[in-house]
Amino acid sequence: MAKDNEKKDLDQLINSMFRGHRLNTVSAEDYLEQVRKSQDEMQSGLDQAQENQKKAEDTLNTTENAVDQLNAILRRQSEDLQKQSEALRDQSRDLGFTDQDFAKLQAEVQKDFGISVDVENQQKRQAQDLQAVLNGMQEAAAQTGTVVLGQKSFLADLSRAFFRPLASGQSEDRLRNVFVISGPAGSGRHLALSTMIHILAEKHWLASADVVTINGSHYAGSEQEKVFIQDIYAASCAPAEVIVIEQAEALYPPFLNQLMKLCQNEEVTLNKRYVLNKGKQLVEAGSSLVTQTVSTLKLTNKYIVFLTTSRKTLMQNFPNSMVEQILDQPAAQPLSPEVLLTIYQRLLNDSVQNTKKQLNVTLTLDDDAAQKRLAVLETSTGALALEKDVRQLNAAINELCLKQPEPVLEVRAEAGREWVFEVNGQRLAMSDLIRLEKDDLDAIRKEMDAIVGLQEVKDTLQSMEEHYKVTQLRQKQGLKAAPLSRHMIFTGNPGTGKTTMARLVARLFKALGLLSQGQLIEVSRSDLVGRYVGHTAPLTQQIIESALGGVLFIDEAYSLVRGKDDSFGLEAVDTLVKGMEDHRDDLIVILAGYSREMEEFLNANSGLKSRFPNILNFADYTGSELTQIAVSLAQGKDYVIDERCLNDLTIYFNAVQMNSAARSGNGRLARNTVEKAILNQSRRILNDPQARMDLLLREDFDLELS
Repeated sequence: MAKDNEKKDLDQLINSMFRGHRLNTVSAEDYLEQVRKSQDEMQSGLDQAQENQKKAEDTLNTTENAVDQLNAILRRQSEDLQKQSEALRDQSRDLGFTDQDFAKLQAEVQKDFGISVDVENQQKRQAQDLQAVLNGMQEAAAQTGTVVLGQKSFLADLSRAFFRPLASGQSEDRLRNVFVISGPAGSGRHLALSTMIHILAEKHWLASADVVTINGSHYAGSEQEKVFIQDIYAASCAPAEVIVIEQAEALYPPFLNQLMKLCQNEEVTLNKRYVLNKGKQLVEAGSSLVTQTVSTLKLTNKYIVFLTTSRKTLMQNFPNSMVEQILDQPAAQPLSPEVLLTIYQRLLNDSVQNTKKQLNVTLTLDDDAAQKRLAVLETSTGALALEKDVRQLNAAINELCLKQPEPVLEVRAEAGREWVFEVNGQRLAMSDLIRLEKDDLDAIRKEMDAIVGLQEVKDTLQSMEEHYKVTQLRQKQGLKAAPLSRHMIFTGNPGTGKTTMARLVARLFKALGLLSQGQLIEVSRSDLVGRYVGHTAPLTQQIIESALGGVLFIDEAYSLVRGKDDSFGLEAVDTLVKGMEDHRDDLIVILAGYSREMEEFLNANSGLKSRFPNILNFADYTGSELTQIAVSLAQGKDYVIDERCLNDLTIYFNAVQMNSAARSGNGRLARNTVEKAILNQSRRILNDPQARMDLLLREDFDLELS
């Protein structure tokens, strides 16, 4: 009891000392128990750490094994790829790959598959391996070949141009490929390109079947700079993955230089700042405070395709670095007679079906209609000539149905020099129904023969026509044919018929199929030579473009160059010569002028002289020829020259020509003489109302020599 009281007193004393805030104390036994629990917890944590360490070691071992397995898989893939490349080497040679091409492509593919694979690009292009690329290449060429006939090698080259970047695993920040398509008109270049692009889009090798076409002739001068920049930028942003460049030779040289840089994956810095108008079109920035301007151009992830009739001529305009870069140069060949026959039969079959579908008319053709028409058609323009003939056939049938008083149910068409139709018991020729697009050669010859004099000129033109026809016959028999040089020089005094004959030359060569339009563009120095530096070349180029398909006639051509210091004139001649080379298949240039001056002009420029082998001299008219011209001119005005004064006219004209043929005007002398006689006759008629109003008498002519 006493101990309890002592413990109670001790507690009170301690409480009083700490004012009721006593320390928590434990006994030794409790303390030891707590220590044991802490040790147990520490041991448990240690055991857990050891277990975790063991698991980490096991995981590390597993990872090492996985890496070893992955390396083994990669080694096996590399070995399989090597075996596959050896198996595909023969196939690649068949498709036109050289060993160097194959080695480069194989290295790129092995690099992609051995180290890393761009899954997103792989899905987009479906180019999972080289075998898929080769299969796709063969498939695209074969399918296009069902539409474009007779161009197997060309189509194989064209498909390789599209698949080359897919096989090499090219990155998306560059142009895919730049290549040149060449070949004669009507050989199927455009059709092959558009058909293959659609096939590639259907098979998802291309994301779009759209095409952007840029025609270089639309940007022939510095004033088209803004339009050129706008169109190139629009092409770079368009969903179309193929940009086609036509007539690149006609591009203003600075624009062509910019295009060459873009084709070499370079960025072009613009001379001006542009902004996007409504997010669609580039417009020149009007203020320096405008933000988000466009000051550079770059083309990526596109195919650039140059289309031309002459690859050599086109690539002469390219820098060497560009020429070396162009590995693919698909060239279409002229169509063989067998291919032309097949194409023409297809076109005629389509015409028969369309006539039934659209007009409900049964069109019947002879079994050998295609062969008969091909025997008389001018096929120098290939399939274009066949399409033109079928268009005329369809137009004639439409016109035939419209002109018949009774409904037309059946038409029979016979092939020959022209189509002849039998309908409702009637026979009608095509020329009875429509105006044929092609000039009649016989009519042109008759008009040429009706021209007084110039027999030497007529004989030369006839020789050129005969040479061309023989060339065509040789080509049909598979023989080599020398090209016909068509550029000419007309020399002679004024009024000798040079312009008249040039106009007939344009019509003649169009009728022969050597020109597509047949227009005559007559110009002089003032139309070709500019007024300031940089003006002449685009001015001359525009004149050349306007004459394409016809004849460019340059009168007084010797005035183009007025001495060695005439830099503007020399620039015009250089541009003219280049244009002749670029468009030699659809352009004839005729230089005209006085005989002596033209000879001096050509001797001063040997390069120009070599391009004009056909020199035609227009001799001065004799007195008798001028009398014939005067009679013809009078008849054209509904007048008749009294036969009793014809001899006096001849004597007068002979005297004038003998004294001053160079200044007389030749044909103009005859025209002036007749017009003056008509004025004199008018005064005579007023004094004698009974006189014939259409008769020109000797007294009406003033035949006095001045």
